[in-house]
Amino acid sequence: MRKPDRAPFGYRDATGARHQVLVRHGTEGAWQVLDVVVVETLTGVGDGRDAAEAIARDYVAEHHHPSTGSRRRASRSAA
Repeated sequence: MRKPDRAPFGYRDATGARHQVLVRHGTEGAWQVLDVVVVETLTGVGDGRDAAEAIARDYVAEHHHPSTGSRRRASRSAA
């Protein structure tokens, strides 16, 4: 049986960026669908984990908006 957090779903968006879509069981028991996109690929000499983590911190700081607090609960009903 395949692990839910490793389900192979994916697509390319309108800009050509590759997204990986994961399904995982959340900490509170709810199922989550995550859309993951590569933010940046470091290929230069000296661009190790420290550089990647710095970019990740900058990316999160730029995109984090705590005032929105969007916790959307998905519900499906038969049409």
